[in-house]
Amino acid sequence: MKATIYTLLFLAVTVSAPAQDPADADKKAARSIRWRESYAKALEESRSTTRPLLIDFEADWCGWCKKLDRETFGNGQVIQLVEKLFVPVRIDTDHEPELAAKFAVKGLPTILLLNPNEKELQRLSGFRPADKFLGELRQTIKTVSSLEELEKAVKKNPADLGAIRAWARAVFASGNEARAEAILAEALQKNPGDASILLDIADIKKAGGHPAAARKLYDQVLALGAEKAGDSFRKAHLPLAKILLGKKDYRGAIQTLTAYTGQEKKDPGMAEAFFLRSYAYSVLDRDGEALADLRKVLALDPDGDYGARAAYIIDLVDQKKD
Repeated sequence: MKATIYTLLFLAVTVSAPAQDPADADKKAARSIRWRESYAKALEESRSTTRPLLIDFEADWCGWCKKLDRETFGNGQVIQLVEKLFVPVRIDTDHEPELAAKFAVKGLPTILLLNPNEKELQRLSGFRPADKFLGELRQTIKTVSSLEELEKAVKKNPADLGAIRAWARAVFASGNEARAEAILAEALQKNPGDASILLDIADIKKAGGHPAAARKLYDQVLALGAEKAGDSFRKAHLPLAKILLGKKDYRGAIQTLTAYTGQEKKDPGMAEAFFLRSYAYSVLDRDGEALADLRKVLALDPDGDYGARAAYIIDLVDQKKD
């Protein structure tokens, strides 16, 4: 049974994990985009995080939508950029025609980029390959008007950390990693030990392919504790665990993931966390715990990507027993 669980989990994790996680070498190996299902909730998240909305209008009958989902939204670099800089939400036009009408969607697929005030930043109609889509996303983010707006907001209120972080994220998305880090480093000097800034810098380091530097920063956030670091404390666990998996520190990853899953707030990352922990358990030949985590994944994400993978592995293991 060990060989079955380990082999299946190894394949599932290495195919779906983000850059550096757990296979550092393949930057294109990434999990799928975590699409929000409610436009209202996505808009609320956009406003609270200052990240723009990325809306994918699609329908079950749309063949080009499926091709876009498979070839473009399944690309590791696209996933990384969308997850880091946008609030992605998928709208089925057959189920929500009022939203399609509100945004004058005439054909499928249509992708809209909106700022937190629902101002249209860009409209992309039809299928486009991953490389073209990446270029369009980056161009939108780095448009002079967008960056100037964000920079003006910071200059207007230099103490607004939300505005500073939004500006840094946009600069990073435009391809200027060094400038983004400089913006955040300056903010950190004025706000020593601020967990949210440390987390943003760590995320940039990790996305830029510097896991060792990112790990130190995530550790700093966790060292602050839940009370002082606030929501950043919770958010630091999962990316740190992925770095540990990439370094084959399976026991460290299990410890970090256990701390994450043991928190009261059950956010969407829980299914992924249990799935990754099941992989770490399988590597250490702890099959019972690996299967227990897979069942938790199935309970948390019965209709999602991780739930489907967990169900498939559990079914094969059960067949092996018979």
